[in-house]
This record gives sequence, structure tokens and C-alpha cells, in this order.
Amino acid sequence: MKRFPLLAGLFLLAGALIGPAAGGNAPRRGAASLPSALLLGAARSGLLGQTAGRRGRAPRLVVLISIDQFRADYLERFADLYLPPSQDGGAPGGFRYLKERGAWYADCRYDHYRTVTAVGHAVLGTGAQPSIGGIVGNSWWDTRTRKTVYCVDDPGARVIGAESGSKETPMSAANLDTTTTADELELATGGASRTVALALKDRAAILLIGHRADTAIWFDEETGGWVSSSAYCKSGTLPAWVTSLNGRRLADQMRQQPWTPSVEDAALARTRVIGSGSRRFTHALTGRDYLPFATSPQGNAFVFDTAKEAVRAEELGRDEVPDFLAMNLSSNDYVGHRYGPDSAEVLDISVRTDRQLADFLGFLNRSVPGGLAAVTIAISADHGVVPIPELQGQDGVPVARAIGAQIVGAAERALDAQVGAGDWIASSDNGELSLHPDTVARFAREPRERLEHVAVAAVMGVEGVLFAVGKSDVLAGRVPRSNLGRRITQSLHPHRSGDVIVILKPQWLAGGARTGTGTSHGSPHPDDTHVPLLIAGAGFRAGTYTTPVSPARLAPSLSHVLRVGRPSGADEPLLPGLAGAE
Repeated sequence: MKRFPLLAGLFLLAGALIGPAAGGNAPRRGAASLPSALLLGAARSGLLGQTAGRRGRAPRLVVLISIDQFRADYLERFADLYLPPSQDGGAPGGFRYLKERGAWYADCRYDHYRTVTAVGHAVLGTGAQPSIGGIVGNSWWDTRTRKTVYCVDDPGARVIGAESGSKETPMSAANLDTTTTADELELATGGASRTVALALKDRAAILLIGHRADTAIWFDEETGGWVSSSAYCKSGTLPAWVTSLNGRRLADQMRQQPWTPSVEDAALARTRVIGSGSRRFTHALTGRDYLPFATSPQGNAFVFDTAKEAVRAEELGRDEVPDFLAMNLSSNDYVGHRYGPDSAEVLDISVRTDRQLADFLGFLNRSVPGGLAAVTIAISADHGVVPIPELQGQDGVPVARAIGAQIVGAAERALDAQVGAGDWIASSDNGELSLHPDTVARFAREPRERLEHVAVAAVMGVEGVLFAVGKSDVLAGRVPRSNLGRRITQSLHPHRSGDVIVILKPQWLAGGARTGTGTSHGSPHPDDTHVPLLIAGAGFRAGTYTTPVSPARLAPSLSHVLRVGRPSGADEPLLPGLAGAE
């Protein structure tokens, strides 16, 4: 039993006596309730554990790790620098262990067009495409409120755990229109399972775990501690173990040493720099806030240390009622944005991530009864990243950055000229142009479809734009019969997507300064869509699978392994290599 091991026999007896009258709504573990209801909940937990044990196939613990902005080619490009599959003494390695002992999906690509953090994590957590799940970007323009909505904003919630100086705002999964695998696990076990999520980014933790998590925490970059929301902390306080961890001020300790490369010069020689820059670097991790710390391997080390504490304190995987741990390594994304995918920094943080992962796998092997054979661990990424345009330009590739203003300007001028002067573009969030409702109302005689067509024709004339289409045409099915057309259709949400969808050519960037060293992502092209998918442990057969798959197939596959219902928007088939699925 997870909470009451010494009373397991008593609870099982109580379950046998009062079970027929229980109905289907056992209280969550740790929830305040009448003593009889608490006893019933514990009894049901024991009975569920027996059921899972008899089946012999459900894992004790599912661990879902998203490595933010980790392109699929990093698995192979840096493979010689990663730990061997098995280390001295039989301890597991990192990526190479998972590739050899688990299922490696070598051609895993997202099937939506706006490849950003929120969308990727929502797909990983729910198996639903954005058109169904409702998370169409990190933010979107809301025509009702005339404001930009952040993907996990929830004005009805309260921030929990914030210290003085915090700028945190209330968050939850209220904007997520479907359930996650973790939600379905909570439903199937009557709240007996423990479901936990943590990440430096709020949107990553929340969208991986969903609506019903026992614990969901994220990092406050202003104060250096973990915070949460009243959506998850019903008592109004952080879990005791999180409060204790915050009191230890680990981030303050970990950011005292600067970040220098952990690999030899020979390894760094494969990386690229702009101009006369050096591959050897020293980056200080202290500053006014904790962003420099988060933009380093130490940020990931902090997440892994917290995950270990979560496994211990929440007793994850201790009995045969399956538990779920979701975590995101956000630091890889911060590093990639700042230095680019071909940099010494990205190589080094990838190598360090491999070693941190190996250490965590070894911890799980020691902590969960039955070791890694009783754990299902899945690793993927929310998106990739494009090379730094200036480096591509050195190679003669025709790319550029910061063309977003040209796109908006072209649409504004065309609408002014062909329809009438007005403030036409309310927002260009996510590379989508949203028409201002007040201006549209002023020209109500004009069909909305025509307004979209005018903007589309103008945008298509901007250098760097590959394709543009109006929302009306997408909803009517008038899109190309191609991979791009399918991705646009699966991404467009009737109430949240913009009026004109704009797709840039490969490796072009809409935002940012006109020159610089950083880069970004967000396109439907392979640099951004191709991500790793590695799954090892209970329920999956080891092997390399080259059949094209989408990360959206992960959530229903994990649900299958857990023997629970699919998330409510998960319409993709199960993954190949899933034991018992064929």
C-alpha cells in the first residue's frame, strides 16, 4: 500500500466488507474526507493493486520525459560521446541504453504545423492534435476578450508557493479541452494512482500531466523555487516535500559554479561558431534572476534531483497500483535558442543530459521494486530547432530572420487598398494573422472569406513565405492534398486559430532581431518536427522501428500499457512494437 503499508490487511478486509456499496468514486489518496470514506479509498487501492499484480503486465511506474528542443539527429550526431548501454557494474547508460534495450522510433515526426512548446507537450500528454485538444500555440488571440491568452492561464486559480518578488500568475490545464494519459489513470484507479509532473516551464508540466494531477510544480525564475497552482494544491499549500526542497535553496547552490565544457577539444571541433568566436566557453550562471541558471546543464540537474525527491516522497512505483511521473528538461531549449543546434553549448548539454539520464535510470532501478523491468520510460521532445540563419548564410543557403513585420505590413496595406483603411491585423501570434473584429465589423458588407483572400494574396508575395491560406478555406477543406495540407487541417482550431495561416520556407524565421546568434522553431518542416521517441520497459518490445510515427501515438500507447482508457481526444493508432497490440 502506498500510504498505509502497516494496515494493508485491515484495509483489504474493509474493502471486502464494504466494497459492494462503494460505487465508483473512491477519494484521492491524501484528500480530506470522512474516516469511512478514507478507509474505503485505501481498501480500493489495495484491491486495485491486486488486480494489477494478477495481470502482470501493467508497469508500477510510467515515466514520461520530454527534452525540450531536442532534435532527433542529436541521438546519432553525438552518439560516440554518450555512455555505453551498460556501464561498469551493470548500471544502465542513457540514450544508448534506451536505444538498445527499448523501442527506438527512428522516424518520429509531429503532424501539426506550429511546433512550439505548448503544442508539443499537449500532443505528448493527450495524443490529440491541436484541432481537437485546443492548444494551438504558446498563446493565441482571443476575439472575445480582445487579448492574447497564454496557453495555461487560469484567472480562476491561485498561485501556490510564491515567494516575495515573484511574478508568477495563476495557471492550470483549463484551456486543454481533452484528458491526458495521467487523467485517465486517475479515473481508472479511483484516484489511487499518484500522478506527478515537474518542469522549469509551467506549460510543460501542466500540459504533460493534465487536469487531475496529485502534484504539478514549475520553476519561478524570479525567486529560484518551485511553485504550483490551486488547481493542483487543493489544501492551499505546496506538498511538504516541495516546501522542504525550496527551503534547501538548491538552485542557489548549483548556480555558483560557471558552465564550462565537459568534453574534449576534439569533440568540440565538430561544432560551429559565427565569425571569430571560440568553441571553448565559460558562462556564469548567476544574475538578477535565475534564467542564466536555467540556460545551462545545471537547470536539468535541478529537475532530475527534484524528480528523485518526488519518487521518494510520493512513493512512486512502490506498489502495483500504477503511478505516473512526467517531467520536462527545459534547459536544452533555452540553450538551443541562445546558441543554436550546431554550437558547442548544445553538444555539451546533450552529453550532460545523457549522463544525467543514466544516473536517473540507475536511481529508478534501485528505488522501484522490480527495477527498470517494472517501469515504462518514454523519452521524446516537444519540437526541434532550425540552424542559426547567419551560419546557413555563410554556406550560401538563402535564409533570413525577422520577416514577421513584413508579413503583417503586406496584409495591412493590401486590405487598406482593396477594402478600406483600418486597423486590420489584431495579432500575429503563432505566425497566424488575426483580423481585428472591430475593423471587420466596420466593413460588414465584405464577406470574411474575401478579407482572408486579400491578406493571403499579399502575404504570398513576401520573400520567405512558402504558403498561406485563410481559415475559411481550411474549414471548408480547401487545402492541398499533401503533408503540409494535412498538418494545417489538424492544427486549426475553429475558435482559437488565426484567420490567415502563414507557413515560411524551411529554416526562415519570422521573429527576432535582424541579426544575432540565436535561433528558433515553429515550422512544419523536418528541422522542427523530427524528434526522438525512445520507450523501454514493461509493455514494449526492443527494436528499431523505421515506420513513420507521430508523437501523438504515444499517449494512447501508454494508456494501453496501463490498461486504462484512451485520452478523450487521442484518435491515433497504437505504436508498433507494443506488446500485445498486433
